[in-house]
Amino acid sequence: MKRIVVLLMLAACFCGCDILLSTTGNSTLGSMSQTELGKAVKELLQVSADNSLAKLGVNNGFYQNNEVKIPFPPALKKVEDKLKQVGFTNQVNQFTEKLNRSAEDAASGVKEIFKTAITQMTINDALGIIMGNEDAATQYMRKTTTAAITSKVSSVVAKSNEKIKLASYWTPLANKYNTVMMLTGGAQVNTDLTQYVTEKAVEGIFKTMAKEEKVIRTKTSARTTSLL
Repeated sequence: MKRIVVLLMLAACFCGCDILLSTTGNSTLGSMSQTELGKAVKELLQVSADNSLAKLGVNNGFYQNNEVKIPFPPALKKVEDKLKQVGFTNQVNQFTEKLNRSAEDAASGVKEIFKTAITQMTINDALGIIMGNEDAATQYMRKTTTAAITSKVSSVVAKSNEKIKLASYWTPLANKYNTVMMLTGGAQVNTDLTQYVTEKAVEGIFKTMAKEEKVIRTKTSARTTSLL
């Protein structure tokens, strides 16, 4: 029984393209070499990555995109509510906007990391993506680039926070809240904004990339190269 299972697994590995052909009905796919398939998957990754970063790394790429917009830190919800109660609604909104501006800045600076990961992809990686789920390419990128992307985004966010003077928006809010808490005996607040924006920006990049990948997989019009 074990031998049969092993043989079936080997057959699946060596005949992956034939299996995919039978399930998709794509006659062109069956005639492609593994090299061509590998190149096609790399193009899938490159196009979905480029499209994602082009959408996010611009003004309002995060801020006016409800799917990835970075909210006032959820862990500080009580801070947001209290500040609005004491008349700081406009300042809270301005601060939230600046969080997103920082992420937009960061998204435009990670293209080379994706490019390197795509270049290093093996043919087995590519075949696995072809046989995988509708977000298999994105999951591959998440697995291979998250550490590098996070480091890069964190660095950009830190610089961006300085450039847009995020602290000048946050410090008055934190001070006001802490003053209120001092009077009422509540806990004061201190948060790492760079880490928060970094985590949300990375999450938004991969979420958007998965969406772009699905479009390419399901819509012929989105396949902008001959191999795709």
